[in-house]
Amino acid sequence: MKSLSFDEYQQLVGCSIVMERDKHGVKVLETSDGHIVKLFRRKRFLSSALLKSYASRFVENAKTLKKLGFHTIDVENEVYCKPIKRALIIYRPIPGQTLRAALRARDSHDDVLEKFIILLAQLHDKGVLFRSIHLNNIIFQDVMSPLGLIDIADMKIEAAPLSPSARLRNFRHLARYKVDQESVKRFGVSRFMDIYFKTSCLPDNYKQEFLAKMQAVLSVEGRG
Repeated sequence: MKSLSFDEYQQLVGCSIVMERDKHGVKVLETSDGHIVKLFRRKRFLSSALLKSYASRFVENAKTLKKLGFHTIDVENEVYCKPIKRALIIYRPIPGQTLRAALRARDSHDDVLEKFIILLAQLHDKGVLFRSIHLNNIIFQDVMSPLGLIDIADMKIEAAPLSPSARLRNFRHLARYKVDQESVKRFGVSRFMDIYFKTSCLPDNYKQEFLAKMQAVLSVEGRG
C-alpha cells in the first residue's frame, strides 16, 4: 500500500469537499476530479481489524461482489497516511442517488422497492450478509440499471446461501432507521415478503415466520 505524507494529505483535504465526518475526524471526501476518498481508522485497540483492516475488507468485498455479479464501486487506489493513522481508499462514485433519496423524490415507490427486495434476496442466496445495509447504502440510477452497493466494509460473504437466522439478522439491520421502516411499511410487509420469497431459494414454509419477525422489528421505532 502506497504511503501518503501529512503534507500530501493536507493538500488532498484542501482541494476536496468533506462529505462526512464524526468526532474522530473526516470520514469521506469528494475530490475536485470527482473521486470519493473513504478514510478508515482502527476503532478499538483489540479488534478483528488487527487481523484484517476494514480498508482491506472494503477492497476485498468490492472484488468479491463483482465476481458474484453485483454492482458496486471500482477501487482505483489504496494509500496509508501514517501521521493521521488512516487508510484511504479512492474510487469513482456509482452514478445515481441513494435509494432513500430516490424514494423521497418519486411519487410511486413500488418499482424501486421491488428492485431492492429482489437484490436483497439475491445477496442472501449468494451468501452475502451486508451488515451495513440500509437504503442510504444502496444507489439507484434508473429503473433499467442495477442497484449499486456502497459502504461495503462490514460484510460477510459465505460460499453457501445464508441461513434463515442470518437472513433475519439482516432484516433487523435493514430496519434500524425510522425512514427506512416507513418505506417498508408503505410498500406493505406482506408484499415485501411475497417478493422476497418469490426470488429467494428459501422454502416458502419460512414465510410466515419471517413475516411475523419483520412485523415485530418494524413495531420498534428506529433511529431518527
